[in-house]
Amino acid sequence: MVHPMLKLLATQPELLAEHVAAYAALASAEAAQASEALKRRALLGAAAALLGLLGLVFTGTALLLLAVVPLASMPLPWLLLVVPLVPLAAAAACAWSLRSGPSTKSFVHLREQVAADTALLREALQS
Repeated sequence: MVHPMLKLLATQPELLAEHVAAYAALASAEAAQASEALKRRALLGAAAALLGLLGLVFTGTALLLLAVVPLASMPLPWLLLVVPLVPLAAAAACAWSLRSGPSTKSFVHLREQVAADTALLREALQS
């Protein structure tokens, strides 16, 4: 006697093709989502590194200016503190966003679908 699943596949192969196409669409959507999350994390990491480096350069420049020019003769001495703090604060914000951002797991729905289909196949094969 032929198993009902094999009979169904032999008589209606378009069902298998539709199922495979649905798997491909789900995998494609999940891959696009994972790619976007990876791009976002890479962009935030690069921005944090670049802004941190810029803040360090501005800090070094401010220290050099402070060593060379007397504080009393500077027109706006508070800028020596503010200018390096702006990129350093932006770098900290990027790093915080990277660290506290949602850690999405990739291909969750695809794994769930494979598990559901596997359970359905096991149940069909046991009956």
